[in-house]
Amino acid sequence: MGTIAVTGATGYLAEKLIERLITQGHTIHAIARNEGKLIALREKFKSVQIFPCPVEDYLLLKKALNGCDGIFHLAAFKDVILAKEHPLKAVQTNILGTLNLLKITVEEQNIKFILATSTDKAVQVSGTYGATKLLMENLFGDFEQINGSNCVYRIVRYGNVLHSTGSVLVKWKYALENRKELILTDPEATRFFITWEQAIDVIFSCLNDAQSAEPFYPPDMKSISLGILLELTIRKYAKTVPDIRVIGLQKGENKHECITADLSSEYAERWNNEELLNLI
Repeated sequence: MGTIAVTGATGYLAEKLIERLITQGHTIHAIARNEGKLIALREKFKSVQIFPCPVEDYLLLKKALNGCDGIFHLAAFKDVILAKEHPLKAVQTNILGTLNLLKITVEEQNIKFILATSTDKAVQVSGTYGATKLLMENLFGDFEQINGSNCVYRIVRYGNVLHSTGSVLVKWKYALENRKELILTDPEATRFFITWEQAIDVIFSCLNDAQSAEPFYPPDMKSISLGILLELTIRKYAKTVPDIRVIGLQKGENKHECITADLSSEYAERWNNEELLNLI
């Protein structure tokens, strides 16, 4: 078994990925900027080696990747509104941080693969976050041409992971638990959603089956309208009738997302309400 680095290691999906990798017998280098969350991660997974290291810091990243055979790159500045308000930060993390990793894959011949997670917002780009992720995808294509004979470069593209950090589900659940107002942008807007199990499976499918750095995506990803998702969330978690404020789509947000140019969340297969209710 090998030594695998995971960036953004304290995030919701990254922690699930680390757990899967440990069961496969890998040694893990967990890379993240939040030292408190890293310490908590090591308490949960005793064998994990932790590295308090933002991906923007090249020298710390070099140290963290020493001896690694592969990289799962999940670190991202991903809040759509914050990315619009702080584009420099989005560029630093999503583009320059990724570029640091890619440069190291050329310098360190022992690194045999790097896989990064992207987003449906990189397809129909309307904001800073999606733009940075599109550039990240393009960088992987460039580095495949530069160093593809020595390292495998792969991209996974999907929509929203249920219960992931900062997701609308997490925000709504928090609001309901604390009897706060629920914020809804557009009830008719649709989004792709997958479970964390599906997301992890797609990551490994990409690594095993994809033939190039072209974005790899789950072909059967389902969507749902935000209005129905909110109704299901209220049905499951509300103890009293909550206040709801509809604010409209914000600048940089699409009404519908696309996983490819030909597959929109507006026309994709929809989640069954009862099935999704059991998952949220």
